[in-house]
Amino acid sequence: MVQAALKRESIAKIKFKLFIKNFKKNWALFRESKMGMFGLWVIIAFGIFGALSPIVLNLLDPSIYDPVIGLDNRVLSSKYITDFLSSQNLIKGIEIPAAQLWVYSFMDQGEDFRARMEDLVRNAQYEIMSTYAPDSMRHFLDTIADSYIPTKERMYFQTSISELVDKGVIKVAAITSVRDVGNRDRFSFGDFSRLLENVDYKTLAIAISPYKDTDEFSRVLLWFRGLNRNNSELVAEFEQIASGSYSEEEVKQAEEKVLEVARRIAGESSKGGQVNVSSNTQLMEIIANESVPVSGLVNAAAFTLISDIIVLSKENEELRKALESSRFKDLIAIAESKLSNLDNPEILRPALDKARTSVTNVLKEIGELGFDVKVEDVEKFLEIYSGMELAKISVDIGPEYRAKLEEKLSEISREVRKGYVAQLNNIFLKIAMARTFMASLLGTKDVPGAYETLGSKVIASLSDPVVSLMAYAFAGTNKLQKVINNIEYSQLDDFRRMDIVEKLKNFQEPVEAVRFLIGEGDIDDEIYETLVNEHVKNLSDPSEWNNVKKPSDIEKKQKTAWNKSFAEKKLIEIFNTMSITNKIGIGHPLPPSRWHWLGTDPVGRDVLVQLMVSTPSEFVLGVLAALITVTVGTIIGTASAYYGGVVDAIFMRIADLMMLFPTIAFLIVLSGFMTMNLFKLALILGLLGGFGGITLVLKAQALTVKVKPYIDAARVSGGSHAYIIFNHIIPNVMPLSFLYMMFNVTGAVFSEAVLSFFGLMKVRMSWGLMINTVWSSGYLGSGNIGAYWWLWVPAGGAITVFCSAFYFLGRGLEEIVNPRLRKR
Repeated sequence: MVQAALKRESIAKIKFKLFIKNFKKNWALFRESKMGMFGLWVIIAFGIFGALSPIVLNLLDPSIYDPVIGLDNRVLSSKYITDFLSSQNLIKGIEIPAAQLWVYSFMDQGEDFRARMEDLVRNAQYEIMSTYAPDSMRHFLDTIADSYIPTKERMYFQTSISELVDKGVIKVAAITSVRDVGNRDRFSFGDFSRLLENVDYKTLAIAISPYKDTDEFSRVLLWFRGLNRNNSELVAEFEQIASGSYSEEEVKQAEEKVLEVARRIAGESSKGGQVNVSSNTQLMEIIANESVPVSGLVNAAAFTLISDIIVLSKENEELRKALESSRFKDLIAIAESKLSNLDNPEILRPALDKARTSVTNVLKEIGELGFDVKVEDVEKFLEIYSGMELAKISVDIGPEYRAKLEEKLSEISREVRKGYVAQLNNIFLKIAMARTFMASLLGTKDVPGAYETLGSKVIASLSDPVVSLMAYAFAGTNKLQKVINNIEYSQLDDFRRMDIVEKLKNFQEPVEAVRFLIGEGDIDDEIYETLVNEHVKNLSDPSEWNNVKKPSDIEKKQKTAWNKSFAEKKLIEIFNTMSITNKIGIGHPLPPSRWHWLGTDPVGRDVLVQLMVSTPSEFVLGVLAALITVTVGTIIGTASAYYGGVVDAIFMRIADLMMLFPTIAFLIVLSGFMTMNLFKLALILGLLGGFGGITLVLKAQALTVKVKPYIDAARVSGGSHAYIIFNHIIPNVMPLSFLYMMFNVTGAVFSEAVLSFFGLMKVRMSWGLMINTVWSSGYLGSGNIGAYWWLWVPAGGAITVFCSAFYFLGRGLEEIVNPRLRKR
């Protein structure tokens, strides 16, 4: 046995030495082929290029460079502003930054004032524009909707509170105000009869007097007449009292008496019905009447994060235990019912990513307000967060209602109140900053009181900061003239803003208000103190406000001296912020530049990165299809040569058929019946190629091997058919098989490119898909494809060079395999 092992080992060594010897010999021959070496180096270059793609994608921002969704919205130079922005986006970029601060300046005024500002915009366009352009200032209305935080936050809050009310976690009083005694959905005629048995009719009449001209008021009168149809004098007296006017104190006392009895009669509903907090008036009514317990508001505010904490607890069980021992434990089951099966790794992985992002963002916001808290301290974390969220939804409900909410929150937890105060003060600082900005722009401190008086002047002035910065930065260059021409000769009447054109021509240096857009503006202490004092004066205990950050506590930035370079840099930053937040859009495709070496495609994706990411897929497809082709073709070709007869006849007829088979047409039809991905395509191409022409070539080579003496010797020695085929025939035809493998890579890559071009491949990104994007965007059929050469030349060139490289490599190998082509 030892001798046999030594013998086998020596044979293995001999085979290895022979392999090395043959390799060196063949490599020396191959190096003499210029075509072969050129193809090899090109393939190596593509391999390195593709192998770098994971590294590059990890270094770059995935939100920008993802080859599928990577829209690059960044404004990277002044050329982007002057050459790549439409007049519409240019006007938006000029006006939106100031408009966002303008919206903040009336953030605490309530939704009625907000509606009046929307009307101000609609009316201003007819005074500013020289043509009838009803949509010229739509971006102002969009900015109001997008930047008015309380309304946006109340939309999310409404979803949470409705769900918790529906699940019975939040109990809602059946009667929320005196007006509800006339609401037959909440208070029946029988309930009303019992109410009059316990409340003096004069008290009821005074209590409902503020609700004249409402359906509920009319129903109360109708029910009262029905109960006293035989006493017309009493009915007349009741109607007279109800129609009168009374002091606020009289009405308040009457309402308290009526509400106490009405609520006792109606009782508490098990689920509470419907609660609406979509408007500031609805929220004020809830706070004033306490129809929803403040603890319920806290739960609703915290509810949005409960699901994320549950997901994170899959990695940290201590989070789950802390959550179950907190005041928010009743929310766990409801939050879990909204989650998918987290035991499935495919579901858990993206859920964890989302949860980490959400919690990280909240922790960052909490940290910016000065709190040092970790998510592991679940109760404190959620209490501070809920207080912050309640501040966002209540900033515009009026000082007295905010104060009442704050004092009720202090009864729940000091942490909730601290979060509320810190966030509310943070919003006050931003409002004060915005009002200081508008005061410097309009020349009056009466902000926002003077808005309706000034009218269109408010809207027209919002273009001044960015226009002045642009005029100063571009003065004396053709950049300024490009901007002026873009607006003055706009094809859209809605954005032919001649008032802005005049400002661009006449502004000499940036106005002082620009300081606020670049982060160097100072908050007016008086404006800030007025905001805080209006709120604090309604508090019985304002001590929590002694610890808040004030304008004097904010680090003052040294004001930079204006120069053209600094102004241009800040202008680019302003437009870049607008662009990456999707307020404006860059006109893609962009030509090659130092930021995008091969430009961008029509949907804003970097062409070079797409090429790089596509390369590994092309390698995998080509090599896999070629391996399948060679494997199938080698086995069938050698089997046909060895067995002959019926086996040979069957496989040769199949090969004849495959050689005539329209492969591309077949693949196009087949893709209509199945989802075509890279693996399926490689398998299909491998099988089609393996049964095709390669079988004939390899059969001919196998026939020459079959008649060799050592084949007869192996047969006489008792070797089986399989042994002879796999140990003697196939090794001798492998060089030719490897040669045809190189040629098959070319066909596979070309087939994928055709299918991707027609949009028939399910692939993340490929060279064919890149060309498909250009075609579907209309650039290939525009009649001027030379102007956008970077859209199709890189992908088309990559396909050509890559396929040619394998062809040249194959020709170089053929000079080794085919003795007649070898150089003497």
